[in-house]
Parts: sequence; structure tokens; C-alpha cells
Amino acid sequence: MKRLSSRERMLAVLRYQEPDYVPLLFKPFGFQPPPPLAWSNQVEQAQSWQSIGIDAWLSLHPSLTFHPDVEVREWEETVPGERWPCMVKEYQTPAGALRQEVFRTDDWVTPDWPSHKGSGVYLTDDYNVPRYRKCLIETEEDLEKLKYLFCPLSDEAIVQFREEAAAVARQAQELGVLLVGHGSNGADMAIWLCGVEGTVLMAMDRPEMFSSLLDIIHEQEKSNVELLLDTPADFIMRRGYYEGASFWSPALHREFFLPRIKELTRMVHQGGRLMGYTMSVGYMPLLETFVEMGIDAHYLLDPVAGDTDIDLRKVKAAFDKKVSVIGGINEPITLERGSREEIRQQVFDAVEILGSGGGLGLTAAEAIFAHTPWESIETVIEAWKEVRDYPAH
Repeated sequence: MKRLSSRERMLAVLRYQEPDYVPLLFKPFGFQPPPPLAWSNQVEQAQSWQSIGIDAWLSLHPSLTFHPDVEVREWEETVPGERWPCMVKEYQTPAGALRQEVFRTDDWVTPDWPSHKGSGVYLTDDYNVPRYRKCLIETEEDLEKLKYLFCPLSDEAIVQFREEAAAVARQAQELGVLLVGHGSNGADMAIWLCGVEGTVLMAMDRPEMFSSLLDIIHEQEKSNVELLLDTPADFIMRRGYYEGASFWSPALHREFFLPRIKELTRMVHQGGRLMGYTMSVGYMPLLETFVEMGIDAHYLLDPVAGDTDIDLRKVKAAFDKKVSVIGGINEPITLERGSREEIRQQVFDAVEILGSGGGLGLTAAEAIFAHTPWESIETVIEAWKEVRDYPAH
């Protein structure tokens, strides 16, 4: 079989076909490569991975837009009896004020979380969740205010996004890599706004309010998908880190998330594109739900995932010829703490079990971080080269 471009190889995986070989990708988050591979942007990153034979993709992200009348204030307070200062961000909307209060812990700025460059609160941030003193959304009245933070892009912003997307698309075409659009966050967005406890209790005790919150998020996500479908994006991704069974029962997932994900998937497929769903933990009770969603790929499947009942053969049986997998390697336990032989065996198992018949892209879940040893990555690459060719073995 002739060698495919990285884009052709990944499209074959997403269509549950056998490409020339199982692709291998790495998603860096705070990871610093050896000097010869150093990068400063996503294009240089893709070029670096390709220089050592690794696949890559480029990404598009529509921005969140506030109503023009929203005013934002930010300051820091000292809270008596608390160890850390509290960062406060207030969004003054035409319907009233929304306020976030987040403790600035000692690890607020760390190589592990490269998006933080200094003090200050971000509206959507995983780091907020365990450090909240006050979440943004707490009452039904807050939902009317929230709508002013989820506004359609202005005509000028749409033109700017299209120009930026066209530039990234040209770069993806030159590199021969997949172009991926990110614009749907679902429960992740709800938890960023309300915290874990607030979100889950809202779903159980105030389901109408929770459904209204998800509707506000969903309308903005449909707009994002429409924007992405107006670009050459090949693959559109839904975040579902916080939608697994570690947070939600399968029944609650079916009630609140499944219908909205199916609608987005229909939009993506009607636009002739492919749909992915990101979830690294809590996915085993949802395998059949993934199939019902109609998605094309489960992104960041972790073979360890903190659970004791991960069965890759069960995953393969449920997904066979329906849902491809991009994952198969665990980062925090295997790559950070595992032996060379344990790393090699995990690669072999993923290719043998998940790769047979196609539908596998190999990657580490959830990412490679500042503390991921380069030696572990080299071991993955070495083992992958031994077993990557089809027929998978």
C-alpha cells in the first residue's frame, strides 16, 4: 500500500478503515520537547512531530463573545482566615451582575498548566472548579445574565474568524495534516460555570434549571458548529471530559446530553464532516450510548482511566465498524510511572485489540505534560514502529 499523507491516514481511521499503518499522535499540554523539536505555535509543533514520523493535526477554536454592553471588572481580595488570596471577576450585564471568586493557590502558575501566565480569573477554566469560593451561576436569575456572555459573533468577528480559519487551513494543507474544529463543551462548560457539586445537584434537584442552562450552552455550540462547517475543517470535536459515568449515571447522560450531542452530530454529518467525542474516564458504561450518538470517533480513550473494569475487547466489540478510537495509552500511570516493558505492552495491546480491522489512532490520554518523561515517549515510538503496520498484530 502506498504511503498516505497524515490527513489521509487520519481520515481513514475516522472512517473505520485500515490506513497504511496505525497513526500515532501526541497532544502536548505543558510538555517541553528536547531542543531539536522545540516549537512556539501549533504549526511548528506539527512540523516537529512530522520530522520524526509522528502524525499531527491543526486546530480551530471559535471564540466566546460577550454582548457589547457587558463590562468586566477584576480585582483581588484577602479573605480573613483563608490561606490564599481570592481573585474576583465581575461581569456587569444589562440583566445584572455575575461574579466569580477563585482562590489563587500556590500552584496557580505552574508548568503543568501553561494557559496561566499570571493572576486573574478565566471564565472557562478547569483550575477554577476545585478553587471556587463562589461559582458564576447559582440561581435561575443568573441564567438570564449568562445569555449576555454567550452572544453570536458580530459580522466583523465572523469575517475575522473566517480569515484566521482560512490561514490555518492553508497551513494544514501544506503540511498534509487533519484540520480539527473545537466548539462544543456541554457539561464541561456547565461545570466551569457552576462547579461539580453545583452542576450535579442542579441536574438532580432542579432539572428544569439545568436543562435551561444546557440550552443556553447548546445554542452557542450550534452557532460554533455552523461557523466551523463554513471552514475546511475535517473533524469537529465535542468535549466530554466531565460527561462520563464518573460524574453522571447513564440515565442522566441519556436525559440531558445524548439528545443535544445527537443534534450536533447530525449537523456535522449533514455538512459532510466527521464528529468526535472526547472522554478519558467513565466511558465504559456509555459504550452503547456512544454508538447511539452517531459519532465517528471516541477521542482520548484511556486504557486505565482510574477504573478497575477497563476491557478493551469489550470496547472493540461495541464500537466495531461504528466508532473509531484515538487513544489507547495511559499517561499518568503508564508513561509517568511505568517500566519500559509496561509501556511497550500497552502499545502492543492497543494495536492488537483496537487496531484490528481499522479504526485506531494511537495517542496518550489525556495529553503529555511537563512531567511526562521523554524516555517514555521514545519507548512508545519504538514499540509503535514494531507493530503499526497492517494487518495489525
